[in-house]
Amino acid sequence: MDVVIKVNNQSNGRDKLARLIQYTSRLVWHQLEIRHANKYSVDRIKNLELTLSSFRKILRLGRCIDTCYNALNSMHIEDPILRLTLTISKLANGLFLYADHIVWLTKSGFLKTDSDKWNRTANKFWLLSIIANLARDLYEILHLLELHKSRFLKPSELLNTSIRNYDWTGGIKYLYMFMSCHNDVFIDTLKNSCDIFIPLTALGLTKLSPSTVGALGAVSSIAALVTVVKPITKLIPA
Repeated sequence: MDVVIKVNNQSNGRDKLARLIQYTSRLVWHQLEIRHANKYSVDRIKNLELTLSSFRKILRLGRCIDTCYNALNSMHIEDPILRLTLTISKLANGLFLYADHIVWLTKSGFLKTDSDKWNRTANKFWLLSIIANLARDLYEILHLLELHKSRFLKPSELLNTSIRNYDWTGGIKYLYMFMSCHNDVFIDTLKNSCDIFIPLTALGLTKLSPSTVGALGAVSSIAALVTVVKPITKLIPA
């Protein structure tokens, strides 16, 4: 119960929880549709997904300003790779949120614009933000592997007969310990790896079913909720 209260007390937590239900709804209605379930039931779950999507857009209203302002702080990070990837990610995310605001205002009848065009623009900026995040994740992983390179089997050793004498059990245990100690990197990588297929599919660059997109969105939402419940698992600097 404490976890629910902690999540619900934060706007970011409510957004991530709504996102989890939103993408789970997409998974459920598509599975019901495949099984030729009652159309009324399918439509109700589709409406739930749309309602949660609109709710999240309202929660994020105005956040594009905060995100772009935070990009200024990222420009002072000493590490050049982190400075570049985080600044690009924040700027792209801010522009994604701005375009998303236009889409919501258009669909609400407040503006008269081409919502489909703005929706594609939003997904392009979202995709750019995720690519920058994944580049940062790769950089963090390579850095960790460099620090622990003495404990992992090198590719060149695969051709060496000494591979038979390698302590596989100890290696697996160490890998588990390694991931546990650096779960912030792996949670962030998992989240971004799942997220990237959502804008790719929306832009028509990949052809994933609504069920697959729903499952990927649900997994990334759970990963994001973990960082809300346990801030120590959030990758810093963010």
